[in-house]
Amino acid sequence: MPRKSNRTKQEVRRAPIFWIFLAFRVLNAALTRTFFQADEFWQALEPAHWKAFKYGELTWEWKFGVRSYMFPMIFELTYRLVSLSVIILHYTLKAFSTIGSDLLILLLPNYELTWQIEQDLQRLPLDASRSFEYYGVIYAPKIVMAVLASTGEYYIIRFVQKIYLLTLDKKKDEKEDKGLSGLSEITKFALLLSLTNFFNCFFISRTFINSFEMVLTSIALYHWDWTGGQRVKESSFTKALIFAFLACLQRPSNGLIWIVPGLFLLLNLVSKKQYHLLSVTLSKVIRSFSLVFLANTIIDMYFYRELTFPIFRFLKFNFTTPLAKFYGVAPWHFHILQSLPIILGASIPIFIFGFFSQLSRKKFPNWYLNPFFQVNCTILLNLIVYSSLPHKEFRFIFPLQPLFILISSFGLSRLSTEYRNKLTSLKLLLWLVPFISVFAALLLNTFHESGSIEVMKFLHEEPEIDSLGFIMPCHSTPGQSYLHRNDISDLWSITCDPPLHLLEDPKASSKLEVYMDESDHLYEDIPKFIYRNFPPIFRKNLRSPDKIFSHEWPTYLVVFEHMENTYLKDFLKDSSYVEYNRFFNSLAHWDSRRSGDIIVYYKLPFDLKDMSVVKS
Repeated sequence: MPRKSNRTKQEVRRAPIFWIFLAFRVLNAALTRTFFQADEFWQALEPAHWKAFKYGELTWEWKFGVRSYMFPMIFELTYRLVSLSVIILHYTLKAFSTIGSDLLILLLPNYELTWQIEQDLQRLPLDASRSFEYYGVIYAPKIVMAVLASTGEYYIIRFVQKIYLLTLDKKKDEKEDKGLSGLSEITKFALLLSLTNFFNCFFISRTFINSFEMVLTSIALYHWDWTGGQRVKESSFTKALIFAFLACLQRPSNGLIWIVPGLFLLLNLVSKKQYHLLSVTLSKVIRSFSLVFLANTIIDMYFYRELTFPIFRFLKFNFTTPLAKFYGVAPWHFHILQSLPIILGASIPIFIFGFFSQLSRKKFPNWYLNPFFQVNCTILLNLIVYSSLPHKEFRFIFPLQPLFILISSFGLSRLSTEYRNKLTSLKLLLWLVPFISVFAALLLNTFHESGSIEVMKFLHEEPEIDSLGFIMPCHSTPGQSYLHRNDISDLWSITCDPPLHLLEDPKASSKLEVYMDESDHLYEDIPKFIYRNFPPIFRKNLRSPDKIFSHEWPTYLVVFEHMENTYLKDFLKDSSYVEYNRFFNSLAHWDSRRSGDIIVYYKLPFDLKDMSVVKS
C-alpha cells in the first residue's frame, strides 16, 4: 500500500509539468514572428501546404525524394483541420446571417441603414471565413509545434527522473533522507534548465525537423532500458525502439545516438550469457523496425505517388557524394566552439562540470552499465562524427539536448550540494542569467529578421496581384505557407538548386567548386544578370521578339535594402516602379546580401514620364 501511495504522489507531481511546458511553449510559439533559416518553412510547412491546398512550390529535396514526409504530414493534417473548420464556420455564419437579414428586413424594412446592415451580413460569412482560414494557416502549425515541443521537454524531465532513480544508492540515500527530496530537486533543476534554455526558447517551437527529431529522441531515451537488458521484455522498451527508429527515418544521422547504448546493452546480455533476452531484444528490434519502416514507406508513397525510400537518397546525397559541401563548409571545431555554446547557452559551465564529474551515487557491477558513462560516450561520438562532416549547422546536434540537460541537471545538483554555502551569494546571478536567456530569445523571435515574415503577410492582404517577384537570395522568405493565395498568375523568385547532375560524376568534387546557381550568378554581377535575364524595363520596343527571358518584371517586386543600395535604386529611378512599402528586417546580418530592410516596389500602370496621377 505505501508503495502505491508514493507512486501516486509522484504521478501527481509529474502531471503539472507538461501543462507548464505547454503554456510556456504556446506563448513562445505565438510570439515567434521572425525568420531563422529557410528549412523552417520550405522543408515542413511548404510541402504540407502544397499537399493540403494543391498549390505552392516544392524545393529540389522534395522533387528529388530526399526527405521523408512524416513530419510535414502532421502539418498537412493541421491544414486540413483548418479547412474543415472554415467550412463549418462559413455555413454556420451563413445560416445566422440569413436569419438575421430576414428578421431585420421584416422588422425595419423602410430604413436605408437596414439594407446596409443586410449587405454587411451577407458578406460576413465569406470575409470571416477567409480571415479565419489565413490565421489558422499561420497559427495552427505553431500550436501543434508547441504541443510537440512540450511533449519532448516533458519526456526530458521524465528521462532525468528515471536516471536519477536508477543511479540512486538506495541504502545510503535512505539513511541521509535524500531520496524523494533529491528527486524533487533534480526535477526543478531540469525544468529550469529546459524552460530557460536560450536555444530552446528560440528554436524548439519552430517547425524544424530537428525539433521533431529531438522530441522523438526524448521519448525514446525515457523508454530505453538503462538496466542493461533486464527490462527488454517490457512494452516500454518496444516504445523506445519505435520512437528511435522513427527519429532515424526522419534523419538517418539520429542513429549515432543509439550506437553506444545499443552496443552496451547487447554487450551486457552476451557477457552474462542471457541469450534468451538477447533473442527477445533482436526480435523486438526487427519487428519494431519493420513496423516503423512500413508505416514511413506508406506515408512517403502517399506524398510521392510512387515507391520511394528517402533514407537511401538522403545518405547518398550527404555521405557518398561531395554535394553536401554545396551548402557550405565549416571548420572541424564548429560544433565544439559554436554549436555547443549556443545550444547549451548559460548552462555550458554547469554542463562541463557535470561532464567531467562523477554523477552516479550508485556503483554498477560493470563500468559500461553506468548511464552517465553511456551518455558521455554518446555525446563524444556524435560530436566527433558531426565535426568530421563538411557541412555543419547548430541545429544538427539539437537532438542531443536531452543528454545535455541530463548532464547539466546533475551537475547543478552536485554543485548545489557541495558548494551550497558559497553559492548563496550567487543566487541573484543564478536567477538573472536564465531571465536574460529568455529575454534574448524573445528579442530574436520578435525583432531580428521580422521583415521576412511581415512582407508575406502584407502581400497576402493586397487586393490584386497579377505578378510578384523576389530578387533576393533564394528562400529568404516563407512561401505559400504565409502568402497563402493562388490567384497570382506569375510568381517567381531566384533559385539555388544544387548540381544534381553531378551525383554520378566521378569528377563531382572539382566541378562543384566552379558550379554556380542562379543566386550566385545574380550577386557575382548584378547588372549583367539583370541584362541577361530580364527584358528592357524602359522601352518595350528594345525587346527582341525572339528572345525568351528567365523572368518578367512583376507588378510587385521584393528586394533587400542591400540590393536597392547596390544597384536597383539607380536602375529603377526613372522607371514606373515606386517604393510601395518597407519593412524592418535587421540591424546587422551575417549575410550582407540580406542586410537592412525589405522593400516592396510597385509598378505603376503607366510610365512616370507621362504620370498625371500618383497611386496613393
